[in-house]
Amino acid sequence: MSAKKAKPKPKGPVLPVPLKQWVDFLRGQGRTAALVALTVAAFAGLWYAGWREVGDDVLASKEYWLVQEHVHITPPPPWVHRDVRFEVFRDGSLEGPLSIMDDDLAQRIADTYHVGRELGDQREVQVVNVRRPEAIRHVTSAGAELVLSLVEKIGRRKRPVHIGLGAGYSAMMVARHLADRIRSDPDCPGLVLHALSAGGFQVDKPQRSPITYFNYFDGALTKVDFVALFSHTIVPNDDYERIRKSPGVQKAFERADEIDIVVTSFAWAHDEHGMLRQFLKHLVDAGELESDTIRRMLDAGWTGDVQFRPYSATGPILEECPVRAVTLFELSDLARIAHTEGKHVVLLARPCGECGTLKTEALRPLLTEPSLRLWTHLVVDVDTAGALLKSPNAADLPVAAPEPTGAPG
Repeated sequence: MSAKKAKPKPKGPVLPVPLKQWVDFLRGQGRTAALVALTVAAFAGLWYAGWREVGDDVLASKEYWLVQEHVHITPPPPWVHRDVRFEVFRDGSLEGPLSIMDDDLAQRIADTYHVGRELGDQREVQVVNVRRPEAIRHVTSAGAELVLSLVEKIGRRKRPVHIGLGAGYSAMMVARHLADRIRSDPDCPGLVLHALSAGGFQVDKPQRSPITYFNYFDGALTKVDFVALFSHTIVPNDDYERIRKSPGVQKAFERADEIDIVVTSFAWAHDEHGMLRQFLKHLVDAGELESDTIRRMLDAGWTGDVQFRPYSATGPILEECPVRAVTLFELSDLARIAHTEGKHVVLLARPCGECGTLKTEALRPLLTEPSLRLWTHLVVDVDTAGALLKSPNAADLPVAAPEPTGAPG
């Protein structure tokens, strides 16, 4: 008998010739190359993920700072006896620790918070590439340079240029830097400095009052005039109109519309070093306000304050505050000025000078709430800028500066 013919095994799916050749290559001599490629890709992915997490901190570290000691120049001619590097850093306002890396934080903030996107929105963001504890000095120095550039711009169409100076350490430092810059500048337009508020309540800290800044401009070649505001810093709501009409106050209010540039900062409601919070605590301790005043303000949504005028995430707080600051501009007035062609509001954002706390939560409403768009130019430090780029709902806990400077919040 003849043997039965074996049935042929069913053939598997037929691969296209190019794919079959590629599979054969990977099974053979291409296996090592494939494993190397996969390992490199995995490493690159992990590196990229890690860099996104820590990249901003690395690029802002001292290794990337531009400092005089690391700048090398060719030997100058024998008749040049000056320190050229020093003069370049001084005259170019490069005395702060600037990064050698191209940082796009300002543009990222503008994109995240839709700054400058709407028709007529001329707001600008400037990030000063410096971290705590040097942020205070260099943010205010950059603010002074910005104010000077605005003065020169306005001075081409009108003179003198009127500047309103708010209360607090930031405005004081801007005034000091500005006075140093114009002291020997005969081409600077004439200035008129306005005190936005009385600004002080502690007898041992008069430097917080705007009228004390006027002394910095003594001896300047530029003609500088002044409009002072002599008043209580904060008064009971019922007394406000009477105080406003009193001599020394009414005249300052009558000239408020002359102001071209407002220079101010802000405070976070939860920072105990903020001037409004300190004032409220002072009145509570003196028995002039109820003991739960600050708690009730916080319960009402108090997030921050500009020139002693409080606001929440949704707009100004008017009724909940038991006292009222005697200031030339309410928050709504600042917003109006910021939307007026030819006028500018410079807002300085930096950590608290005493404890290093970031004020990010107080700054966000000034970026997002339409009724609080009271600035045209925002100057911030790297730490604040980085915190702004976190989730808008993320809470920033107070972070202490490694070397407190003793400057008020």
